[in-house]
Parts: sequence; structure tokens; C-alpha cells
Amino acid sequence: MGRRTDRLHDLTGKPLHQEIRGGLFVLRHSLIEVARDASLFGSIPGSSERQVVGPGDHLRNSLTDIARTCQRDYVLRGGTMEFDSTGALHAIWVRITAATGGGTLVFGPKTASSGLLLLDLSVDDNVAVSIMFRDVGSLAATYDVDTDITLIGLLSGAPTELDCNAWAVVRLRGNACGLNAENSRSIAGDNGLTSLYIRNYLAGDAKEIRITIKK
Repeated sequence: MGRRTDRLHDLTGKPLHQEIRGGLFVLRHSLIEVARDASLFGSIPGSSERQVVGPGDHLRNSLTDIARTCQRDYVLRGGTMEFDSTGALHAIWVRITAATGGGTLVFGPKTASSGLLLLDLSVDDNVAVSIMFRDVGSLAATYDVDTDITLIGLLSGAPTELDCNAWAVVRLRGNACGLNAENSRSIAGDNGLTSLYIRNYLAGDAKEIRITIKK
């Protein structure tokens, strides 16, 4: 399975909507073998019993660690889950449900041997989840009106540049970041109606970006 996340020169100079949809195309095809036959936000076929990360727990895994196990399904219930990008050639799909107590998801810096992680996040009612990306200058969230899906982490850098350095993407159902015409850039679809919103978040001196999701 090929990965072209670092070699997308053919997209340079293209309009913003083409860059974004090009990024979605590359991401989708990079992960097609990982998520094949698995419905969005559904259970993962053949997965082990769901691991609970509760209050006081701090679970840290690299992509290599995850690839060595069958554990792809978690319940975040007040703890912290930290993901290390180490795992060259790995494209991993993980499902997390944030239940009572919520918690924190941390994505470490990209390394020279980074793989690719797609994380499907479901958030129960009245639950808050903090999503932190470390060692980043900027981060983008997109909301696709047509599919009713939010992606966090797909784009970075200037608003018109495809992020070739993203190694982790969080996917949520609905407009999880509350993107709209007032706080985001809107991109019209073929029918002339807005079909995609994009918002860039800038990091401070700490080079960390934290986004809180609450239902």
C-alpha cells in the first residue's frame, strides 16, 4: 500500500478547494485497507475487548506498539491517551469513545519514522475531550457539510498549503468544532452552495495546540 503524504508536488499552486479535497483523497486511499469493511464509528471487526482508560490512567503507545497488538478499540473515561508517531510504513485506524469523565488525547511530534493514524472519536452527551497536538506551528479543522464529518489535523501551515507533515487525523461525526461562515473559510461545492468549512489554529510559543470538544 503506497503512502504519498510527503510527496504531493502535483498539488502545489492549485486552488484551496482542490488542495483540501486532494488531501482528503490521499488520506482516504492511504487508509482504505485499514478501514475496509468497517463502518464509520462502528466496532472494529476482530478487535479485542474495549480497553478503558480511567481517572489517573496515562496510556502511551506508539504506532508500532499498536500495530503489534489487536487493541484498536478504547473507552476514554477520565484518563489520558498519548500517541507517539513512531511507526514508519504503518497506517493505523483506532476507535475511541469518550464516556463519563471525558479525558485528554495527546499527539506527539512527527518523527523521521512516523506512520499515519486515523482516530475515530465518538463523544457521549455532556462529556468534554481535550485534543492536544505537540510541536506544531498551526493546525486546521475542516467540516464537510455533505458528509457531516469533522476532521482535525489534516491541514497545517498557511491556509492554502496542504499539510504534508500531518501524521494523525481525528475524525468526528457532526460539526464538532462549531465551524461556520463567521469563524472559518467556506468553500463552495459544484452546486454553488457551501460544502466545506476550514479553520486554522495557530500555536503559541509552546508549539502546542489544544482543541476542546464538548457535547
